[in-house]
Amino acid sequence: MAHEPFEITTNVRLFAERISLQVVVTDTTAALLCVPAAKRMDAEVLRANEAEVKRCVSGLYAARSGDKQLMPVSVDVTLNPENDLVGNVDYPAAGREALHFSAVHLARLKDPTYGATFTATGAGVFYVQKLLRADDAEVSFLPAGDGAGKESSFSEFLALGIEHILTGYDHLLFLAALLIVCRQLRTALIIITAFTLAHSITLALAALDIVQLSGRLVEPVIAATIVFVGLENLWRARRSEQELRGRWVLTFVFGLMHGFGFAGALRESGLPPGGMELIAPLLAFNLGVETGQLAVAAVFLPLLFWLRRFAWFNQRVLMPASILVALAGLWWLLERTVL
Repeated sequence: MAHEPFEITTNVRLFAERISLQVVVTDTTAALLCVPAAKRMDAEVLRANEAEVKRCVSGLYAARSGDKQLMPVSVDVTLNPENDLVGNVDYPAAGREALHFSAVHLARLKDPTYGATFTATGAGVFYVQKLLRADDAEVSFLPAGDGAGKESSFSEFLALGIEHILTGYDHLLFLAALLIVCRQLRTALIIITAFTLAHSITLALAALDIVQLSGRLVEPVIAATIVFVGLENLWRARRSEQELRGRWVLTFVFGLMHGFGFAGALRESGLPPGGMELIAPLLAFNLGVETGQLAVAAVFLPLLFWLRRFAWFNQRVLMPASILVALAGLWWLLERTVL
């Protein structure tokens, strides 16, 4: 799935005096896990079942330090503006032994498509990030006291940025749809530059908490941009190259929304709380996105320009490909709004 809206997001942060686990569960999944009689979580359901929901949240993960079971010392549950359940669970401070977390709740959902993103960080330390599934629900790491933690430096967030763009099929399809009608390298570079500048701006604004947009708005709009570009290709393909270069304005506007999508992925990676600590991860993640994007373009563009030399490609492939792009975007749009 493209840019999959994972039902469960977990961030663990190690402090000197405690281990803090925050889990965010979408409203329907939270009800399924904690209040099966309800269709979805909302303020009324939470108020009527608060004690039960707290017990549920405290048992979503089994935590161990070495062979010692870690028991929650405090549990708090709230709803965010989107009615997603936000659970905060504190455990005793970590020692020197390896920490193990098991997402025991995934087996209870009885659906292998459920995923839980798990990220663990500390003060200036990035430990691990993993997508947990019911058949692979455990993650382990050593606290920084044993020198196992890595300074949350450039390489970790650079790799995350590359991974996100290479697995963000909606972003790649959007860019490919913009480029497929280009006939000259200059036009392609103008479009790529516009996309890069736009999403870099909104990625920074969102990561720095200057501007925030809900993922429930951002993800459908990203899908809608793919539909629009796919359909626009049907009448732009025979335009002059000069007119195609003017497409950078559209690319820039749509790229702003894609930047908010990148920011959502960056926040899930366990960013430092703010200040100067945030600058290096932000730059590294954005550089990773650009590196992955340019790597794909370096393969895609030479192949595209070679194929465009053949009449059959221009006559029989370009338009059907654009229609398929629009249909893919329409499917994601429906999936993110009504399905």
